[in-house]
Amino acid sequence: MKNINFPKPNSADKITMGIEKSIIIVGANGSGKTRFGSRIEQINNPTKRISAQRYLQLSEVVQRQDFETAGMNLKTMFKNQSPVQPENDYQQVLVSIFAEESRRNEKVIDHIKTKGGIKHEELQGSVKEKVIEVWNFIFPHRVLKLENDRVRILNEGSEFSGTEMSDGEKVGLYLISQILLADENCILIIDEPELHLHKSLMVRLWNKLEEQRSDCIFVYITHDLDFAARKPTNKIIWIKSYRINQWEWKEVDSNEVIPEDLYLEIIGSRKPIIFVEGNKGSLDTQIYQSFYDGFTIIARGSCKKVIESVNGLKDNDDLHDKQVFGLIDRDFRSQSQIDKLKSDGIFCCGLNEVENLFLLPGIIELVCNHLSQPEKKEEIITVIKKIYTENIEFTKFKIAKHHIRCIINEGFDAVKNVEDCEVFKSTMFGKIDEEFSNVSLPNSEDIVEILKVYPHKGLVRQVQGKIDLAKDGYKKLVLNFLSSENKKTVLDILGLYLPDIN
Repeated sequence: MKNINFPKPNSADKITMGIEKSIIIVGANGSGKTRFGSRIEQINNPTKRISAQRYLQLSEVVQRQDFETAGMNLKTMFKNQSPVQPENDYQQVLVSIFAEESRRNEKVIDHIKTKGGIKHEELQGSVKEKVIEVWNFIFPHRVLKLENDRVRILNEGSEFSGTEMSDGEKVGLYLISQILLADENCILIIDEPELHLHKSLMVRLWNKLEEQRSDCIFVYITHDLDFAARKPTNKIIWIKSYRINQWEWKEVDSNEVIPEDLYLEIIGSRKPIIFVEGNKGSLDTQIYQSFYDGFTIIARGSCKKVIESVNGLKDNDDLHDKQVFGLIDRDFRSQSQIDKLKSDGIFCCGLNEVENLFLLPGIIELVCNHLSQPEKKEEIITVIKKIYTENIEFTKFKIAKHHIRCIINEGFDAVKNVEDCEVFKSTMFGKIDEEFSNVSLPNSEDIVEILKVYPHKGLVRQVQGKIDLAKDGYKKLVLNFLSSENKKTVLDILGLYLPDIN
C-alpha cells in the first residue's frame, strides 16, 4: 500500500489515502475530473500524468537523442501546461524508447570490456523490448517492429509504416511506452484510459501494464462507466462538482440493492434517472429514451428490480444527488395499486406493457401510410381484435392470477398471530373463487381498451406480417419516425398513454 495525497473535499487542504494498486476517479463531463488529476500530480512526487488530450501523430523516422536529453525533454515539455491543453509528445516518447535501449547497450558493452563477458541473466531488458512484449500480448495479430529508428507493423506477411496504424494501435503503443518509461515507484495519472481503445482491449491492456509496473500506483480518470465497472480496483472516487480549486467528491460505497455498475451509471449522469423494465438497448426501452429525453433511462430487467432500485436509492440518498423514478408496465394493476406506486415515485405505462404502444391506432396508421398501404390499417386492427377474442379466457386467467397473488401476499403480510392465520385460511379460498368469477374484460371493438389489458408479448410480431415486415422491422420503423418529420406526431400519440414524470 502507498499513501497518496488528494485534495480534501470542499477545501483547499489535502488528505492522505492508502492505495493498494489503483484507484478510479469517475464523474460526469464538466465535473472537474481532469483538474482533480492535475492537482494530484502537483501534491505528490514522483508523478506522471498522461493527458486525454493527446495527438497521435508520429513521424516515419525517429530522431536520435542521448538518454539524458530524451528523458529530460519528455518530463519537462508539458510540465506547466494547462491540463486541458493537448499534448504532442508522441515523437518524444519514441525517441526516449530508442535512447533508453542505446544506453542499455552501451552499459552492456562497457561490462563486456571490463569483465570479458556477461551472463544472460545479468542482461537487463530494455524498455523497447518490454514494449514489444506487451504489444504482442494486446495485439497478437499485429507484429510490432522497432528497428533502425523506425516503427513498422507486420500483418499477415505485409509490412507497413507505423504512421498507417489505426488510432487504437497508435494509442496502444503510446500508452504502453509512456507507462514503461515512467520513473520507479511513480504515481501514474491516466486521463481517459479508454480513449480510442476497443472495449475488449482496454481492461486487458491496463491489467497487463499494472502487472509490468507493480512498483507504481495507477490513478484512472474516466467518464466511461463500463471501464470503471469492469476494471478491478480497490477504490473508486466520484467527483460531484468543481469550483475555484475545490472539489466536492466522495468515495463510492455500493451495496447489494445498488450494485456498483448501476451506481456508477447513476452518478455519471447529469440528468434525473428513470429505471424501466426490459434490457439495455432493447427496442422497447428506446421508446422511453426518446420520449423522456430529459432523463437518463436505465433498464433493470424485471418490474421487481425497478421497484427495488428506486426504493434502494431513495433509502440511500446520501450516496447520490439525483432525482430517481421508476416506470413499469401497467400489467393488471388496479387504480389503487397504480396510485400507491406513484406516491413512491414509480409510474405505470397506460397500456398493459410497453410493446402495446407500437400498436396504438395512430402509430399503425403512420406505419401503413409510410409503406403506401393505408388500407392495411383496418386489417391489422382486425387481426388484433381476432387474436384478443381467441385468447380472452387466457387473458381472464392471467388477470385473476395476478389479483389473487396480490390478495394472498397482502393477506399473509397482515398475519401477526395464530388467530390471524386462522382467519386468513378460512377466508382466502372464498376470495380466490370470487376473483376468478368476477374478472371482466372490454369487448373486442375498442382496440385501445384491448391494449390496456392484453398481456401477450410478441403481439407486434403476430401482426407485422400483414405489411410484409419481418422480425423487428415494424418496431425499427416506428423508432425511425422519432428521427424524422414524424417525431412530433409519434410523441403526441405516446403522450396520451405515457405518464408525466416529474
